[in-house]
Amino acid sequence: MARFEIKPARWTEEDERRAAAEFPGSCYGNINNLNKDHFRDFQMALEDGNEESIHRAIEANPYLLQYVIPESGHHGTWAYPKRTIRTSSVDGRPGLIPDFLVANRNSLGLYWWIVELKRPDVQFSNARGDGYSTDGHKAIAQCAGYYAHFLNYIETVRSNTGLTHLASPKGIILVIGNSQTETEAQQRCRAEFEGLGDKVRVATYDRILQGATRDRKDWFV
Repeated sequence: MARFEIKPARWTEEDERRAAAEFPGSCYGNINNLNKDHFRDFQMALEDGNEESIHRAIEANPYLLQYVIPESGHHGTWAYPKRTIRTSSVDGRPGLIPDFLVANRNSLGLYWWIVELKRPDVQFSNARGDGYSTDGHKAIAQCAGYYAHFLNYIETVRSNTGLTHLASPKGIILVIGNSQTETEAQQRCRAEFEGLGDKVRVATYDRILQGATRDRKDWFV
């Protein structure tokens, strides 16, 4: 299938404003306004290994997330950072606050995703590759909580987030680790987890770097 891309020559400032305004209050990015500074800031955040720095770099242009979203149509990416989907309860149960609620469109329509960021210097699988790491286990439980709450309380989620147009997510993207430093066993363990179903996808940060590098070769000539 041919990939749709926004061509700079066809993308005007008015197009940009209209697209950004489609989801009020969101951060918006597309291939045309993804620049080398965004890429460099993201690289530096990964090198620092600080989740908050990575979060800020993605907030600056959420099109970076397009490279880990399946079946993306390259129409642009809208992201709402740190929206509370469940408030803390009086019995001490903590609230639920995903890193990003993301809207992404392809030729088949508009889809929502939850994106959760974890550290780039830890892997989803344990060192032996025969199970999940401590961080991986915690992330799975966290993602399951997000998804279940959406399914069971979508109207409450809309109220809590202030996003009345929000729909149940197609799935959750968990971004963690680096495939370049995974062993073959760790990669196999991660792939086997994803083979269980499509509700939680596990992506590594280097996929974002590789995707942006491939799309914007002009930065490196």
